[in-house]
Amino acid sequence: MKKRVIKIIGLILAFTLICGSAAPAFALGAQVTAQADAATDGGNIFAGIISFFRELFDKIISFFKNIFDFSKKEVIPNTMNKNAIHMLKSVTDTICDSFIITTEDGKVIVIDGGHRTETEYFLKYLKAVTGQEKPHIDAWFLSHAHDDHCEVFLEVAENHADEVSFDKVYANFPEASFYDGYDEWGVYIINEYNRLLPAFADKAAELHEGDNFNVGAAEFTVFYTFNPEWKNVNEGSTIMRMDLGGRSVMFTGDAGVNAGNYVVEQYGESGALDCEICKMAHHGQDGVDRNFYEAVSPEVCLWPTPSWVWENTNGNLKTLEVRAWIDDLGVKKNYVAKDGSKVFYVFSPKIVTTTDVFEAGYPADRAAQRLAALGYEGIDMGFDYWVYGPESPFLQDDYLNWAASLRECAETAGTRYTHAHAPGEANSGDVIERLIRAAAVMGAEYLVIHPVWKYENGKTIEKKSDFISINAEAIRQWLPLAEECGVILLSENILWGASKDPRIIAELVKEVNSDWFGWCFDVGHAHCCGYEPEILGKCGVVPLSLHIQDNDGTGDGHLIPGDGTIDWDEFILVLKEIGYTGDCVMEAHHQSLVAPDEERDEILARLLDESEKLRFEMKN
Repeated sequence: MKKRVIKIIGLILAFTLICGSAAPAFALGAQVTAQADAATDGGNIFAGIISFFRELFDKIISFFKNIFDFSKKEVIPNTMNKNAIHMLKSVTDTICDSFIITTEDGKVIVIDGGHRTETEYFLKYLKAVTGQEKPHIDAWFLSHAHDDHCEVFLEVAENHADEVSFDKVYANFPEASFYDGYDEWGVYIINEYNRLLPAFADKAAELHEGDNFNVGAAEFTVFYTFNPEWKNVNEGSTIMRMDLGGRSVMFTGDAGVNAGNYVVEQYGESGALDCEICKMAHHGQDGVDRNFYEAVSPEVCLWPTPSWVWENTNGNLKTLEVRAWIDDLGVKKNYVAKDGSKVFYVFSPKIVTTTDVFEAGYPADRAAQRLAALGYEGIDMGFDYWVYGPESPFLQDDYLNWAASLRECAETAGTRYTHAHAPGEANSGDVIERLIRAAAVMGAEYLVIHPVWKYENGKTIEKKSDFISINAEAIRQWLPLAEECGVILLSENILWGASKDPRIIAELVKEVNSDWFGWCFDVGHAHCCGYEPEILGKCGVVPLSLHIQDNDGTGDGHLIPGDGTIDWDEFILVLKEIGYTGDCVMEAHHQSLVAPDEERDEILARLLDESEKLRFEMKN
């Protein structure tokens, strides 16, 4: 009896899935050629059929959701005030495009949204991402008039206005009659949009080719919108570029060959299409041609693609051919919605190395020139090499002029001082004042100061409460000057007593509770103290900087990543889980420091190469 019930339920669900999801995009992607007869009341028979099956489908899906709770195990990160792109999965493994974007200045952007059946999941996800019970969307883009892109918006506008608010909705739809006899789904969506338009007419804006505008920190450039030359809804997809957090993303809707060729002809030679990330057109099948992807030349591709499209289960799609193109173009990573919702923290971390790759007393101007020539984007000034000795320029009355000259030299060479590292501990007296002022003049954003790790009697501080109280007092005395100079002070996990435990350093940050104090996670220190990268995920506070170095677990080796025993795959995974968006500060200085000077460039080039690999994994 149970088997029979399960079989009946399975048949019902299969039937409704076919009616509710398979037909809309691909069956009609070839265009409907016969116009539906109009009903006597001016309605559309096709629309009535759509409505009937959609309501039936919604009810059945809602029933099964209540039983199985499709998303109960999913952890959705709150990314408000961070640059992040979320590609949402389909809870029914159907085709849909749904992207939620957050920015560092608190804006929320939605591109498309998906089928009406995805509305419940979309709302849940949006609330989690924003941390708001009633989320506010600053801009909602609708790429073209198909149900798998627009119905969530229509559902929200009509039935969930009390749950979600929005400032702007951007689209470019023709009159519904334009698609009569060609694409009745387009007719249906445009009619529904126009029916609801009076409720948000003051928020509706029409996109046009050549538009360039910002939504907070996100800049949008529109290359293409609806073109009356092609009576195909997909060919009316908006193609636009978003620049955010130092990275570029191409959004394509369901654009086809004609739209793609037009954009390549108009903009290909300018380089404006060159983007690091590309959203695959038409779910990665039968969209733009290969030449479009060649012009974009992405490192990463986003596929809003269900499993049956990804594998071409039906045998009539171009997915496998398009996948072969992407492989040929050398794309480094593909993210596919069939594998679940994805979040990308959009940032461009600089690769920074310390001046400690040279011996004490090595000319700082020459160090900057060599590091810039090799391709390092930032320098971490190791002040400990300049503090001691009567001839140290750092200890002279005109030390700020010295710091200014170093900044000028680095910038002339094509790099800059982004970080600095203090000698001694947070209770080192007036030298800390000099360090903060010098770091500011050099342009460094962060100054790492080791925590106080021993009592005045020389004994190591083991007790957590003592460690936090002593260091909080030491740090707080420097916070007014740090704010005045615009330099953020960082503590880091080191090697003795309570200072070993990254969780205690994170507790110190919570105790001090200042915008001018954070922490730097040293992965090498943690490793040789017995903590694996996963410890970073248990700290509860995201570090503002990293010290990246390797060792064999028995001592603080400061080796190039890969030359020790740290699990770098796990490290990158944890960084993604906690949403780290800072720089890669390479403290792997030992091999260069002990090498003959003529061998250093080769060693530092290898360090840079390994750093590039880590950075790619961090940001993708």
